[in-house]
Amino acid sequence: MRAIMILSRRKFLQLSASLFSGAIFSPLANFQLPTFLVQPQTDFITVRGDQFYFGDQRFPIRGFNYYPQLHPWKTFNIGEWESAVTERELKLGAGLGANVVRIFVDFNYSLDNARAQEPIVNYFSPMTQYVENLRECVEIAGRMNLKVILTLLDSLDFAMYLPQNVWMVEEYLKILAPPFANDPRILCWDLQNEPDRAIRTVGNNIVIPFFRRVSALVRSLAPNHLQTIGMIDRLPARYFSDFNAWIDFFCFHYYDQAENLNALVQFYRAQTTKPLMLEEFGLATGGPGPDGAYTEQDQANHYQTVLKTLDDNKMCGSVFWALTDFPIGLAGNPPIQEDSPENHYGIFRLDYSEKPAGRVIRNFWKK
Repeated sequence: MRAIMILSRRKFLQLSASLFSGAIFSPLANFQLPTFLVQPQTDFITVRGDQFYFGDQRFPIRGFNYYPQLHPWKTFNIGEWESAVTERELKLGAGLGANVVRIFVDFNYSLDNARAQEPIVNYFSPMTQYVENLRECVEIAGRMNLKVILTLLDSLDFAMYLPQNVWMVEEYLKILAPPFANDPRILCWDLQNEPDRAIRTVGNNIVIPFFRRVSALVRSLAPNHLQTIGMIDRLPARYFSDFNAWIDFFCFHYYDQAENLNALVQFYRAQTTKPLMLEEFGLATGGPGPDGAYTEQDQANHYQTVLKTLDDNKMCGSVFWALTDFPIGLAGNPPIQEDSPENHYGIFRLDYSEKPAGRVIRNFWKK
């Protein structure tokens, strides 16, 4: 997501003091969500060299980041999920020529989006209805031939990275991941959105081992799917050897001047031979401050330069931010109450009409 402060919506209340003090809780009982019926298939997206493949054909990533226009950051929340709206909006993306959609599972909201958490036996179990809403979204995407990048652990509290608390995340994933393990509509598990903040705040000596454990668990639960982690911008070179050992491809997010993108691509290319995907990029067409001082034609020009840079470098693909504009007071976590550039990154306006950048995207994706 655009680099704004992502905060946990609720604190740990009775648990918070124990979490930071190092108290150990007993693992969850063998609580299981029902497994959704998906026929096992062999047609999963794979990696060869620095590209993606679907069967024997190269699969260039042509994607968009998705939140529902009226429920951003709360896509699958009980009482807010609207399958008909999501179907209408995903059709807009598919109409551009997209083959991938990126969606987000919010850790806190998936536990309980109605009230503060309480330490109950299935405290770290995602709600059945939340997972059902997620499954329905995957089905809608599949009907439109959109593969899904499933981003996990959004808004995860920094306390959860601590070694004594990782087991709680693991128990959570043991319930969330298995229903999708044999689903070829899932392109990959994006283990978390922009963990750079956690690395800076909690420390790389804690956060990197956390993801090593999470990756190993998800790999055991869903061995047919790829894995990645979406970084805000430039992953420090000293961390590449750690991540390179267990993710299948690298992702980065870019909101700087389009003319500077090539230098960042070359930096990444010098660190890894794995696929390199631009997982977020965009330009706001409104809002206060310098980040909002651009026109729709500026946005179109930005997309033209970014997509040409990716083509010139024979990149494996990209996922733009974002599909639609958002009304004031809804975007962000917590929501930004005044107008913000965050509301204006969409390729489609509030009335679903298309901005000029849509034509640029369509032209590149037809190649």
